[in-house]
Amino acid sequence: MKRIASILFLLCFIPQANAQNLYEDALTAASYAYSHSKKAHGANNVFHTQEYADKAIEALEKVEELADKCGCTDANETAYEAKTNMVSSLDQDTYERSRYYAKQAKDLGPKLLEQLTDCQANNGSSESYVVDAASDEEEEAIAVASEEVAQKQRELAEQRRQLEIEQQKLQQQIAEQQKAKAEFEAQRAAELKEQTVVKAKAEQALQKLESALQELSIAFDDESIFESQKDYLRSENDLQNETLNDTKSFYVNRAKELTKSAMQQFAGYTEN
Repeated sequence: MKRIASILFLLCFIPQANAQNLYEDALTAASYAYSHSKKAHGANNVFHTQEYADKAIEALEKVEELADKCGCTDANETAYEAKTNMVSSLDQDTYERSRYYAKQAKDLGPKLLEQLTDCQANNGSSESYVVDAASDEEEEAIAVASEEVAQKQRELAEQRRQLEIEQQKLQQQIAEQQKAKAEFEAQRAAELKEQTVVKAKAEQALQKLESALQELSIAFDDESIFESQKDYLRSENDLQNETLNDTKSFYVNRAKELTKSAMQQFAGYTEN
């Protein structure tokens, strides 16, 4: 009876051990696939690239099969995607294109290892898989892959941090530009209002000056010899493209021209 109980007790661990072995085999195959993918991408000619691509395909097919048995759907899909890229690498006739597809497969390596590790942690035994049975090459490949995953995560975190800093700087620049634009528009509106006041007063004064000169001309003779010009009358649209100083200068010059014209006209006046 005790012997039967012992046998039943051991049988309880067989499914767990078998499942654990599937995860171990999948991780080992994924490590080989990642290692071959890196060698395919790092090769210096199309023949070596495709040689390692062929080995990577074999390992990825094994990962795909084991991931399916483990119920690791994400890992199964990633292995399939990486295998498809490697098959494309074999189909190319140039080094550059073959290497391009090898790189696509290689870049999926860390993701595949991470998915298998997560799947094992969530669905497998609470015990870590036995690494003693793995060869030194397998252990090194897994360690390198784990470090590269961690490094990639650190790089992504740093990139996100830099992006946030750049976005903050851009938002600050936009805010400063909008503020400067609003201040400029407010100053321009105030200046244009003052230009309008100058225009109204200057044109009124010039009209009075013309009237006075005409009356003075009539006082000398019953008929006015002073010719009215009226070239200083403008619309408010004319003020849009000039500054306040430009507006003042315009009317000052017109006053000078008006008085100069009057002096010339009166200079020709003779007594009867």
